[in-house]
Amino acid sequence: MLVVAIAFTLSAYSATAVLQSALDTSVANTARSEALDISSFIVARGTLPSRLPISSEEIAAQIVARSGAVITSSRNVRGQPAMDTLHPAPGQTEVRSGVVIHVRRFTRVQLDLDNRFTVVAVGISGAPVRGTVLVAASLGAADHAVEAVVLTLLTTLAVVTLIVGFLVWMLTGWALRPVELVRSEVAGISAGELHRRVPEPAVDDEIGRLARTMNAMLARLEQANSRERQLVADVSHELRNPLAALRAQLEVAVTHPGDGSRELLEGAIAEVDRLSRLVGDLLTLARLDEEILVLEQRDVDLDEVVLTHASRLREHGRVQVSIDGVTACRIRGDETQLTRVVANLADNAERHARRRVRFAVGASPEGITLTVEDDGSGVPEADRLRIFERFVRLDTARTHHGGGAGLGLAIVREIVRAHGGEVWVEDAHPGARFVVRIVRG
Repeated sequence: MLVVAIAFTLSAYSATAVLQSALDTSVANTARSEALDISSFIVARGTLPSRLPISSEEIAAQIVARSGAVITSSRNVRGQPAMDTLHPAPGQTEVRSGVVIHVRRFTRVQLDLDNRFTVVAVGISGAPVRGTVLVAASLGAADHAVEAVVLTLLTTLAVVTLIVGFLVWMLTGWALRPVELVRSEVAGISAGELHRRVPEPAVDDEIGRLARTMNAMLARLEQANSRERQLVADVSHELRNPLAALRAQLEVAVTHPGDGSRELLEGAIAEVDRLSRLVGDLLTLARLDEEILVLEQRDVDLDEVVLTHASRLREHGRVQVSIDGVTACRIRGDETQLTRVVANLADNAERHARRRVRFAVGASPEGITLTVEDDGSGVPEADRLRIFERFVRLDTARTHHGGGAGLGLAIVREIVRAHGGEVWVEDAHPGARFVVRIVRG
């Protein structure tokens, strides 16, 4: 409203100034025309009339000698001194505005006059007189016209300002109503109600995009909260079994010291190792989630890492290992974390293979491709994305004996993503083939 009022006021001021100037110019032109007519009339007749003719009661005329004495005048200023002291040279014209003159009224009609006049002086010489013709034209009509315009503009300003303010208030409230709905809905969402969503306007504008962004954020929060709850439940479940086994073995060792204590302590150490691996895996995932795991950037001979773990599987003697597809391949990344990727994929393949595990590493201008293939039962298509989630073990792997906690493939996915790559599983006919592709940086 303030901006509209200021703009309107400046525009009104400019308009009235232009109008005032135009009206003043018009009055001056009228007075000049009247003065020239009188001077021409006197020169043409060669005599001075006893009363100067005027065309309007809003005009007064005088002929003033060089001495300042009034020689003759129109009847509405008869007997008054000279209206002004202007004395231009013969044939020249001078104008003065705002002169105060008291003019008599000789009609019964009340003239809308005031005492502000514009005076035009025209110098004359020769018979029958040498002096100045003074003609005064009233500025009253112009002043009152400007005042009427100003009053109209002020009234219009007040009305327009109120209308604009009301419309702005209504339109702003209407436009921001969806924002208030979003705000009130978000304010009512608690930690246990992350499934709720804010209303989304049908219009694709800033508010609609804000609502959709807010819902996307709520969906991410809900997903993160669900993952956190699931993580707590899964960790509790995974820790319960080794802790129970460890407690049982220690209780037996305390109750029956002597024979068999060594075997019991070795079993306890194995359970402690299992717990340590689980906690280490969880810590690695937490650091990857928070992006606080610092990845070293150095040249890594990935083929040597693969050959090392292939030799490890051969030493186990459980499966046949093929390295026919391994070629020289160097990549820039974190050697420790890339080694963990190969180790987890190798352990997973050994766990599910019937007789054979095959490794392959290849390089191209775009990046490197690592595949680890087994001849096991494969991965159902419906589970090919789910197996990379945390604590997910398919039915054939749901045993604690010789199995993991379901974190190995999740760690593989997060480490590969941290290196700018992707991992997936596909059919090997028979078995499963895990493919890691990392684009060169």
